[in-house]
Amino acid sequence: MVGYLRQIVRLLRFYWVLEGRNRQLVNGVLLYVLAILLLVSYLFRQPEGQVWLGVYWMVLLFAAVNAGVLSFMQESGGRRWYYYQIADPLAVYVAKSLHLTGLLTLVAVTSGVLLTVFFGLPVKEIKWLVLATLGAVLGLSFLFAFLAGLSSATRHQAMLTTVLGFPLVIGLCLLAARIASAGLMSGVSMDDLRQDILMLAGLDLILGGMGVLLLPTFGAINRPAVPADQ
Repeated sequence: MVGYLRQIVRLLRFYWVLEGRNRQLVNGVLLYVLAILLLVSYLFRQPEGQVWLGVYWMVLLFAAVNAGVLSFMQESGGRRWYYYQIADPLAVYVAKSLHLTGLLTLVAVTSGVLLTVFFGLPVKEIKWLVLATLGAVLGLSFLFAFLAGLSSATRHQAMLTTVLGFPLVIGLCLLAARIASAGLMSGVSMDDLRQDILMLAGLDLILGGMGVLLLPTFGAINRPAVPADQ
């Protein structure tokens, strides 16, 4: 257990160092957020609650897709073999998921603050927005970490990862958006959203469990063999 934790911490440091050098995701998301804010302010002046939430979820989904694309790029070439040489495949998956979770949480907080500064906060029950965001961030992180590992294991079959990822992303975002929409109204109780919350939590658990069960097998199969003379 201690060995796994050390591998995860080492990989997380490696991922953040790469993120600090490249900054592709951060720069791309900031540019996207500023463009969306200018467009919304021009079209709606003071957007209603549903438009505010729509912009918020578009920014988060854009960041998730870009983070997933960068994960595919990072898993290409010899870097994938390097990961599997220094860490167990399960540790690689967990570290990748935690890294994406941190990035998407940062994007969600930044976009929420900017939208609130420019247009105010139409959400009356902030707890539902926070709960929906956490569920979406976890699910998207698990999904794109799994797809990144699956893409590298299947020699980057783009069609396979697209077919697997698209319906899961849509379903996850629809559930999260439905829960967040309840925050626009007052007096919504847990009983009113129990089914949606359980479905979102169940989908997150399925995505996380799918990665934990399948990716270590793919990693073990694709781990490079050490030459006999070394």
